[in-house]
Formats: sequence, structure tokens, C-alpha cells
Amino acid sequence: MLRWRTKPKGKQNIASLEKTFWQLFKKHLPNKCDYQRIETGSTGRGIPDVNLCYNGVEIWVELKIVSGRKVNITAEQCAWHYRRIRSGGRTFIIARDKVDKVRKGKYDKIYVWTGENAVSVQENGIIAENSYIYETPFDWEQIIAKLFM
Repeated sequence: MLRWRTKPKGKQNIASLEKTFWQLFKKHLPNKCDYQRIETGSTGRGIPDVNLCYNGVEIWVELKIVSGRKVNITAEQCAWHYRRIRSGGRTFIIARDKVDKVRKGKYDKIYVWTGENAVSVQENGIIAENSYIYETPFDWEQIIAKLFM
């Protein structure tokens, strides 16, 4: 009997949450911001999720969902951020931590790190240094300004 491999439920859930986070993020981008969602699959490991350009400033953003205190950044993603920054590029890791459960409470936060902090984020999760933390209701103007300043 053949059995089809499927993703574990946790991975499906994270992918769904990342997609929802992308929809929220995209909704708050400035009107003249050009963006391209990157779906690399096996063609380019480590490439961030989104390339954006606004007022002549180009950035790359890796969107993540916090799991516990962890932000799942791969070694390939860390290396990509390092190479791009070394070449003068601007990269960011943006992670959403949203909980609405009886035992754990209710909160919704967004963490923003520049790409040079990728290894620290990989090792330390949300307690990595140099993060900008935004709580709901999010000040999207401030978040966007931080990315493109």
C-alpha cells in the first residue's frame, strides 16, 4: 500500500501563519512600494521571502513566526544575510509572536532585526539583542520607516 508523505501539522501551521503575516505586512506597505514575494523552493537556499523597493531604497525581508521563544533561521539564511550585507545590501528579519490562549495569555508582537543579527536570532530567538519590538496595535508607519530609513 502506498502512503503519501505529508508535512507535519506543525510545519503546515507555521507556513499558514507566515502567509497570514505576509498578507498583514503587505496590506500596510506604502502605495508606491514595489515588492516581489520570493518562492525559491530548491533554486536558491537562504534567499529571504520578500524583496522590496521604496523611494529608491531596496531591502530584503525574511518573515518568520515565533515558536515558543525560537525564530527558525537556517544556516543558509544566515549566510545569505551575511553575504548581502557584506556587499552593501540591506536585509531584515521580521518575526511575529502572536498568542491567544487561556494558559499562555494573549499578546501580539512584531520583532525586527537587521540581517547582521541573523546568527544571534538563530541562536537566541526573541531574546537576541538589537531588536525593535512593536506591540499591537502596530505602528505600521514606524515599522516601515525603520525598514526604509
